[in-house]
Amino acid sequence: MRTYLTGVCDMNNPATWSGIPYHFLEAGHRAGMIDEGLDLSVDSLGWKLLRFGWNAAMLLRGRRYGGFQYSDWFLQQLYGPLEGKLAGNRLINCFQMFPRSIVMNAAIEKWFYIDTTLKQLFASYGANIDSKTRSEILERERAGYQSAAGIVGHSLWAAKSVIHDYGIAAHKVQAIVPGANVDREEYANWDSGQQWIARPEDGRPVKLVFVGNISRRKGFDRLLEALVLACSQGGDFILRVIGSGQDLVPAPYRANKKIEWCGFLDKRTDARAFLHLVAEGDIGCLFSRAEAGEIVLREFHALGLAALGPDVGGAPEHMIPGASIPISVLATPADIADTLLGLCRNRQRIESMRSAAWQARHTALWDATVIQMRAFMSSLEEQTQSGQGGARC
Repeated sequence: MRTYLTGVCDMNNPATWSGIPYHFLEAGHRAGMIDEGLDLSVDSLGWKLLRFGWNAAMLLRGRRYGGFQYSDWFLQQLYGPLEGKLAGNRLINCFQMFPRSIVMNAAIEKWFYIDTTLKQLFASYGANIDSKTRSEILERERAGYQSAAGIVGHSLWAAKSVIHDYGIAAHKVQAIVPGANVDREEYANWDSGQQWIARPEDGRPVKLVFVGNISRRKGFDRLLEALVLACSQGGDFILRVIGSGQDLVPAPYRANKKIEWCGFLDKRTDARAFLHLVAEGDIGCLFSRAEAGEIVLREFHALGLAALGPDVGGAPEHMIPGASIPISVLATPADIADTLLGLCRNRQRIESMRSAAWQARHTALWDATVIQMRAFMSSLEEQTQSGQGGARC
């Protein structure tokens, strides 16, 4: 039996889905758990034309435009040419759906590793899909989970939805947090040259770090407003921003001397620079309004940073207890500023959080995730064999 990692994209491309499938594939391959990542790219002109035609047909049928990637017709076109190759083997899907032909194919062992169910996704992020189409999608998603040997959520938040919203037996479901999307070789080089060094109060600014898209959903506006408020009340901070979109923020922020704009860094080509720019910080910050689970929180902890992260969706589970403070989506910039000021005035707490992150930094890597995944898969296989007289699922 061979094990393939799959999803609606190229699993071998570091640019796919923030690098999550790529780094999972790398760690899984090293551990002997995954043999190959499938290339199911849908970026070509042909796929764009098919999407246009499908949406036009939906409008003619009185349905709303949207939902192509969840349609069984699309998924069948994507997987159809591969079914002969996949028969007798195992698939681990990073997407929430398979085509019906694979769902019904008992010769293919099916697993899921998802950050959110579609019910959660539609509720948290919204979707331009009419109610009838949405109901059909959720029913086919349910059938896929029912056909699976096991389903793993990136968080307990996602895992509970699989159980309670889709009626899947709890023993088939597990929560395993993903790892940091960092270059393994560069991280090893960085890690080998580090030792824990406390940074006590010495009159220097507290170094905050933000990584990602400078967008409203990511709560970047909340961070900027809180920073200005905290500094106006005597806080001493420097905010390092690694990401694109500086031109989208108001001009006063772009000229603020408390903010260091680093611009976009490609972790594939600037891995060493990325690691060092983040690792020089004290506290990683993310104040998203909606979040299934954010990999950057794992990256903060893998590099020994404390974290202020959103208390929403599966994000809290991506943070290390003792090394982080969850921030409510209802928290105002003034509330966040109070938290920042409290930390600035209590440097020992910052050092305690940094120390907790440092001690547990390797648990935030993909190798740790794969160890847990292999253990869960093995335990389910043993249960199946003992319950079915040695038959393999």
